[in-house]
Amino acid sequence: MTDDAWANFIASIDPVALEQERMRVHGNLDHERPGSRQDHEMRQAHNWLKQQRRDREPLEADGIEARVHRLQLADADRTINAHITEHDRQLEADIAAYRARKAAA
Repeated sequence: MTDDAWANFIASIDPVALEQERMRVHGNLDHERPGSRQDHEMRQAHNWLKQQRRDREPLEADGIEARVHRLQLADADRTINAHITEHDRQLEADIAAYRARKAAA
């Protein structure tokens, strides 16, 4: 930013509005201040959530193993179903061939 641009920027600032914004004379903004009740409650909630995550970490590790086991079972089921489906197709073909032989006889 050039010196002229900076000087124009400074000249455009309304000192009264700036001071009002800085001092927050409009509205009750105590909840935004560090150490306020809301700030304290949010910090406590944050600490509680962190503790909950720490407590669940071993369970989530078990959950991953359980998920892997379920995926392995699902994969085995798909393999079995694919085999059964192929077996069913072969069985239907055998029945059709048998019918054709009986009809020809």
